[in-house]
Amino acid sequence: MEPLNKADRACAVASAAAHDFNNDLTVILSSISSSLEILEPGHPAHAFLLDLRCAAQRCAWKASGLLNFSARQGTPPVRAPFDSLARD
Repeated sequence: MEPLNKADRACAVASAAAHDFNNDLTVILSSISSSLEILEPGHPAHAFLLDLRCAAQRCAWKASGLLNFSARQGTPPVRAPFDSLARD
């Protein structure tokens, strides 16, 4: 793998982090949706889960923005563990 300059590294880190974050958010949003289907609307946790879903959706929108940014920069995907990209 050829060395990345700082800008390419920043885009690669943003893209890798956004992908990882998006994967985690998919699990979170799926769990919230399943829980909302099971719980009765008057259940004490129902309002909490609705708030949690809104927050997770906002996070997903931000992750999508990071992925779109890295795509606009033309940064090709890099095959490297996230930890190695994040190191100086």
